[in-house]
Amino acid sequence: MSDHLPQELLAEILSRLPVKSILICRCVSKTWYSLITNPSFITHHLKKTAARNSGLLFFSYCNREPCPPFRKNESYLLYPDELFASPVEELDCPCKGFKGLFDIVGSCNGVFCLSYGYYAPALWNPSVRKIVNIPRPNVTFTSHGFHKHSHGFGFDSSTGDYKLVRIVYLPDSNLNFDKIPPLVEIYSLRSRGWRKVDNDLKCVIPDFSTSAFLNGTCHWVATKPPNGPDVCDAILSFSLGEEVFGEMEVPDCLAKKYHYINVAVSDGSLLLVAFTETTEERCFSVWMMKEYGVPGSWTKLFNISHLADIRRFIAFRQSGEVLLVNGGEELFFYDPKTEEFSYTEIWGTPSSFYLDTLVESLVLLDEPNEFAEEEPSEDDGSSGVSNENSSSPDGVDMDLQKNNEGNQNANSPIILNEANEILEEVASTCNSQMAIDKANEEA
Repeated sequence: MSDHLPQELLAEILSRLPVKSILICRCVSKTWYSLITNPSFITHHLKKTAARNSGLLFFSYCNREPCPPFRKNESYLLYPDELFASPVEELDCPCKGFKGLFDIVGSCNGVFCLSYGYYAPALWNPSVRKIVNIPRPNVTFTSHGFHKHSHGFGFDSSTGDYKLVRIVYLPDSNLNFDKIPPLVEIYSLRSRGWRKVDNDLKCVIPDFSTSAFLNGTCHWVATKPPNGPDVCDAILSFSLGEEVFGEMEVPDCLAKKYHYINVAVSDGSLLLVAFTETTEERCFSVWMMKEYGVPGSWTKLFNISHLADIRRFIAFRQSGEVLLVNGGEELFFYDPKTEEFSYTEIWGTPSSFYLDTLVESLVLLDEPNEFAEEEPSEDDGSSGVSNENSSSPDGVDMDLQKNNEGNQNANSPIILNEANEILEEVASTCNSQMAIDKANEEA
């Protein structure tokens, strides 16, 4: 049946399938493999995926054993809901077991950007089990010496490209990082390289600030000289489309009171998460920008002053509860309405927790797997990953390469029957059934 379907109709039917079913369909024939790995089909499938929620949450964290040799245990899990009771799947991240700890810079369209200190980052799509190395940047320890840097990752919808921006701060002779203008470079997945971005930045992103991607723009909390690192009085933004920086003011009531302020995104809105902890006062506050880009739209959602030692905000639940990490490195829920809290019995390094809705996409499917652990060289610009292509963890890609030698997989009755069953199941819910019936008759 499948060989008699018009190409446009076949593409439309396949685009309605979940990713796992599409991965099976790659094995039917070289024609199907070529169709499914075509960038235009991947984009078409993503548009349909974005319109429907997978219902799964991607959740990762890392903890260390309390006794020598203090091994780290990383977990990359998929949960059906926010109760974190029982995961539906544990993901096999290629970076798992690496000697260092990979941070997740951000995620977009099912692609996660992983970063490991000075070493080059990587892009990972767990749905298709693909990881792509990002080459080492132009500014490294070898080229410029000790420095600090911040990352921002997202999707440029104007060009259909995934980009990673890197802001580098160099110290002066007194180890001040706000005296020398920063260096900015951007990586493009489409061009597979780094290039310099001109800038006139006057503010500094503090070490603790993470990035938040919203409306095609990366955001960070920053300080403006001559204020010190304890005064977070600006939100620095970078548009991935226009590749220009912008700046928004942090409300005075937050900048003057709180020692640590960070940015986050929830339900399509920008958040400011503020902490302060002194001998006289402990306070945690969350604010939301109701209208993006309008400073006067900042609205306080809640304060927490009776709970000590809150270390990190993770996310809002649909119920309105907040997911936080305390000083004991335990994940817990807090209800701002009732001021009640409950513990999850999940412990991890506060900076390692990451939670986001999983977007099951085919992005990176047309890319080779490129990850293999290797010892970092003395030049810390080394990526810590190999440039040699490797097969995916399940060996699927190695099998699929055999399609280039012939139609061996196409003659497999099991694969063909499974593919036909998938197509007929999808077709029964759309207007393509008559065309498929006709194709079956001709077959």
